Order: sequence, then structure tokens, then C-alpha cells
Amino acid sequence: MATVFAGLMCHAPIVIPELSGQDALQCVSTTRAMREVAARAVASRPDRVVLISPHSPRLQGGFGAWSGRHQGDLADFRCPQVSVDLPDAPEVAQALDLPPIPSPKARPPPPRQHWLDHGAMVPLHFLWQAGWRGPTAILALPWGPARQAEELGRALAALPGRTAVIASGDMSHRLKPGAPSGYHPDAAAFDHAFVAALRAGSWTEAVRAEHRDLAAEDVVDSTRVAMAAAGYPHNAEVLSYEGPWGVGYTEAVLYDESPPLYALARQAVAAAADGYRLPPPNGGPRSQGVFVSLHRHGELRGCMGHVAPQHGSLYAEVLDVANLASTQDPRFPPLDPSELGDLDIEVSVLEPPEPVHDLAELDPHTYGVIVRSGRKGALLLPDLAGLDTVQQQLAAVRRKAGIGPTEPIEVQRFTVRKEVAP
Repeated sequence: MATVFAGLMCHAPIVIPELSGQDALQCVSTTRAMREVAARAVASRPDRVVLISPHSPRLQGGFGAWSGRHQGDLADFRCPQVSVDLPDAPEVAQALDLPPIPSPKARPPPPRQHWLDHGAMVPLHFLWQAGWRGPTAILALPWGPARQAEELGRALAALPGRTAVIASGDMSHRLKPGAPSGYHPDAAAFDHAFVAALRAGSWTEAVRAEHRDLAAEDVVDSTRVAMAAAGYPHNAEVLSYEGPWGVGYTEAVLYDESPPLYALARQAVAAAADGYRLPPPNGGPRSQGVFVSLHRHGELRGCMGHVAPQHGSLYAEVLDVANLASTQDPRFPPLDPSELGDLDIEVSVLEPPEPVHDLAELDPHTYGVIVRSGRKGALLLPDLAGLDTVQQQLAAVRRKAGIGPTEPIEVQRFTVRKEVAP
């Protein structure tokens, strides 16, 4: 029926903390983004995941597909505990008339389950960690130009049911002296052009990024398939780009049918820091009260919200509130673009408040509170640091509202559903 999610993930084993040890500190952004792409792919509720790996065995003249159960680990990288075991999605190869890639029977042990290439294994590891256990198709690129990439992607989009497509690929392998493919001073220009085009939603420019021939990349052809499967950028976002060891790693969402609220808030915050507002995407659930909280280095940097919804769509509500938290919180100056890299964003969706008749009905870790006294009133979200008792919570919300400690108050409680990036 449709592609419901499309994303780009790198395939460097070193971005897996279980393997990299202390080196994990040099690619924190990449690892976090890999987790987010995987989580969002799984959250899209696909009937199948299709992964395009540039390191799977290639056939002359066309794409191929792994067959049978997909089992593998990273024993070749001294990390056998990183493993997956997933069922095939045979309808993909059947519908697209893809030949099976050759099973390397001539290879000596280890057994077959260790032969899944790292181009597939690394993204699949993050999908596995995100809870994916469903049917999975692993496709191999052809030798030579992938002339049928767009045709293949469109065929994936036409499959019955819901399909999530993951492009596996690394950027330039020549960013620094000592890089895997040697150093070239123009290699970084490819990465910059590719990422800039993705950020702008200019997919044609991305696949035509300059200096591709110098970059020693393996990202463009797999991404072409995912782009064609998606059709057009929808809730698209570049989540991370890093190149700590001379190879560039980009993680991006190309298409997300139902984006998480934290992602919408993040895009709205970035837009607000640059001085503009995002138009709300189409669709989305019916609106509710929403608060967006910004923290930087563990300290509050902004928090604004609506107790009652002011828009028909929850997506529109989140974008509006995120903009307010970035620019209108009277306790802080407007957010500067230089702060975005250190920002943590939390979205709290409020359930309808209910009156409190007895303080025993409150719990500051479970319930937020709204207090009113005449024209004065204020709200506190639940589970705030330093507010561990009902008395502390009520004292804090009284101060926020400017209500004296002995003034009579009306109290309501509410629960929230929080969304934060993985």
C-alpha cells in the first residue's frame, strides 16, 4: 500500500558502544541518531523492513536479495554478542523478481549465521535493539552503476501493506590522513554537499553532490532506492553528521508518515532559533494540551505550553508551543542557534485535568497540578527535580502563581505522556 518510513543509517561497527568502548565518546551523536532512526522505523508499524546494504554480495547487472532466515553477528569485529536473527520477507524478492544473492558455500567456517555483512548487521542491530523482530528483506546493490535504483524504490512503494525502507551507507572514506581509502582534500566537499542537500529537501542535488568520484563513498545508491520508495521528503530531517575517524556518518529521516512529537518540536525549535516558523504538517491526531521543555547542560532553558488546546491538530499545537518555549519564555532570552547542539527537548501531552478534593489524591511524581486563587493561577508538570512531596509541589506552584501560603486555592491534577528522543 505505501512506504510508511524511509531512513538513512551508517554501517560503521565502531558506532556500536558495545564494540567501541571508550571510542564511543567520539561518536555520541551518531549512535544517538542511529537509535532514533531505528526507533522511528519500528514505531511506524511496518509489515516489513527492507534494508539496502552496499556490502552484501553483488550480482552482475542487477539487484539481488538475501533469502532464508537472516542471522548474523559482529564476531569478525570481536563482538559476537552483537547479533540478530530475523525472518525473511520473501514477498519482496518475489514481487520485484530479484534473484537470490549467492550463498558463499565455498567459505570456511564460521557457520552461515556469521556471514551477514556489516552493511546489514549494523543497522539491523539498532533495529533489533528498538524491538524489531518482524519480516526483513536485505537487498544487495549490483556491480557497476545502479541504474535501476529509482525503479526498484518505486516497486518497493507499490508492495501491499506497510513498508519501512532503510538505506545503509557511509559517506566519504577519505576525510583525514590515514582514512581507510587515503586522504583527499576535496572529499569533505562531497559530504557537505550531500548533507546540505538533504537538509534542504533537495534530493536531486544530494545524489548529484560534487566530488562523489573522489569521496570513496557507498551511500548514494542505497539512498537513491530509499528516496524513490519514499517519493518525496515528508517530515524529513538530518539527525547527525560526524566524521571522527576519517569516514563520514550521516543519519537521516527521509520520510515519516507519523513523526514523533519530539521530532516536530525539535524542528520547530531549530526554525525559531533561525528566526522563522514552520508550517504544521498535514494530518496528525486531535489536539490536547501540550508543554515543551528545553534543557541545556541539565538546566532549564525554556518551558511554555497550553493547558487547553488552541489548535485542531496536535502537530500544530506542538509546533506553536515549541516556538513559544524557544522565543517567549520571559525567564530566558530567545534561543540562539549556537545552543541547539546541547539542547534536550521534552514534549508533555496533558490529559484532561480533574478536580482534587483531598491532598492524598496527589503524587508529585505521577500528577502535575494546576492551582487557582481568584485571577491568579499556575501549572507545574509532574516529576520535577527537587519536588518529591505534595507539600513541596504545592509550595512551588503557589510561588509560581504569586499565591500566598495561606490563601485558599482550587487544585486540579493531571497526568502527562512524555516524548523525548531515544
